[in-house]
Amino acid sequence: MTAPLLAVEKVSVHYGSTRHPVRAVDGVSFTIAPGESVGLVGESGCGKTTLGHAVMRLCALHTGHICFQQQDIAALKGRALKGYRKQAQMIFQDPYGALNARMTVGRALLEALQVHRIGPRRERRDRAAALFEAVGLDPLYLDRYPHEFSGGQRQRIGIARALAVDPRLIIADEPVSALDVSVQVQILNLLKDLQRERNLAYLFVAHDLAVVRYVCDRILVMYLGRIVESGTPDEILAHPKHPYTQALLSAVPDVEKGLRHGVAKRLALKGDVPAAAARIHGCPFHPRCPLAQERCRQETPALRATDGTRQVACHLAEPGS
Repeated sequence: MTAPLLAVEKVSVHYGSTRHPVRAVDGVSFTIAPGESVGLVGESGCGKTTLGHAVMRLCALHTGHICFQQQDIAALKGRALKGYRKQAQMIFQDPYGALNARMTVGRALLEALQVHRIGPRRERRDRAAALFEAVGLDPLYLDRYPHEFSGGQRQRIGIARALAVDPRLIIADEPVSALDVSVQVQILNLLKDLQRERNLAYLFVAHDLAVVRYVCDRILVMYLGRIVESGTPDEILAHPKHPYTQALLSAVPDVEKGLRHGVAKRLALKGDVPAAAARIHGCPFHPRCPLAQERCRQETPALRATDGTRQVACHLAEPGS
């Protein structure tokens, strides 16, 4: 069996005081194989971006381990950490905010090559031009500034910068949510093509389930810093087993159903998302769950296998169901 490229083991990220910590990520475990695309979905504030930052070593772990190619990255410092950052790169949600407005986009690409000492100095401009072509941009635009590009073009530049160091893993933090719908498909197709050509692995953070289904081989559903369900897109989207996943799917507008039946029936959740600092006894989802039972208020469900590759953290989802 092939060893995973990335292994996240019981990772927690806490902020604030030790007495009343904000549990942004709370005991998350998963793996990503070489060339695999794993989607991470959930409501805003559930900890998706924080988990991506933890994988990139942009925030400190409270507990747990993150192993890249079987090496614990939490112990990396200096040159070793720089070497890891060459293997793992990030694409950010806001393509304009991710670029220096006072720096030409060509210089931004050259900076990445210089920092990691990639290629002879005289050949770096040619490499930057090749990266532009790889993401569908004209190399003649290298001397332009970020404000001279559209949102979709700026995201292509962000992708080119991530590819500059030949990474094996890319954390894509909602890379199309700030773009027009027509542009989203172009960027998603570009990411899929690049993955196939370069054997890239993705941790794809998103809130749009249709986007995740299109791009990913496996989906992780996150709520209040925990994974509550995981499986293939067909398993998750066709037969969701966790009430939270069911609620997420029922909230997706179905235009055809709406035209036929008026307002489509959906699984409504109670109240608002609790604060991450709140300590909830039993299942973290039970205060909002319309199916909650007494057991849900007393016992925290473990993430366990049910059928196929599916894992669910719910007392109501029995193995084999």
